[in-house]
Amino acid sequence: MHEKDIDIMRRARNIDGLIRALADPDEIIRRAAAEALGSVGDERAMEPLERLKFTDADAEVRRAASLAHAQVAGRLAEKKDVEGMHLSA
Repeated sequence: MHEKDIDIMRRARNIDGLIRALADPDEIIRRAAAEALGSVGDERAMEPLERLKFTDADAEVRRAASLAHAQVAGRLAEKKDVEGMHLSA
């Protein structure tokens, strides 16, 4: 797999493919996949990113997974707030 494949999956919102890429042997691919999942913000990425931020052998991958996890959590919280505002209106 190459970084361009990660970008293609990100643009296509291929969450399952990006999650699979988190297990790639190449740390550059794992880091790029984590970053892509953070930018997409899909809740399916939460558990794999949570696991990766504590278990990956590479510090940069752990950092990227931690940031991506925070991005996804933030988007989910925003979405919940917006949905709550619509329900109370």
